[in-house]
Amino acid sequence: MKKPGSRLATNNAKKSTLEKPDTGNLKEKLDLTALQKTPGFMVRILQIQIFEEFFKYFADTGFSPAEHSVIVTVRDNPAATQSEVASALRIQLPNLVKILVKLEDNGLIKRKRSTRDKRAVELSLTVRGEQAAAQTAKTAEDFNQLTLGPLDENERNQFLLMLTRLVHARAGKNDQNS
Repeated sequence: MKKPGSRLATNNAKKSTLEKPDTGNLKEKLDLTALQKTPGFMVRILQIQIFEEFFKYFADTGFSPAEHSVIVTVRDNPAATQSEVASALRIQLPNLVKILVKLEDNGLIKRKRSTRDKRAVELSLTVRGEQAAAQTAKTAEDFNQLTLGPLDENERNQFLLMLTRLVHARAGKNDQNS
């Protein structure tokens, strides 16, 4: 056990830390300096933080992050197929079907056989779905501003550009490995 005045305690206090999950009254900090230098860890922590905030912010809409993403994707890509949406959003098709059933039961989307490919099912928003998408667009815009709030406008643009470049670069690598 380190004593508060010891050299080890002083050195550790200077390192980057994140709090451990609450375990009663213990509020120990862990040294995560090495992990905080890895993009995967930092992106994952940021994703968790954003999702936690999303659920609170979007509570009135009733949408989960995945449902919101599906609504926006279908809105912006009329007649996209279930497979195309699943692939684009990196959602397993059976999981997407569960989301689609819920959205369809709520009268937000409709599915029909594709005229391009009779094996495929195309998705479109209903009038109610279009209204829901329009209403949540403002919520999403406000939430995105809140999420990126610590950055100035130039940093926000650069951050999103860098994320997009990394995603496209990883997608290209994954396509080559297939």
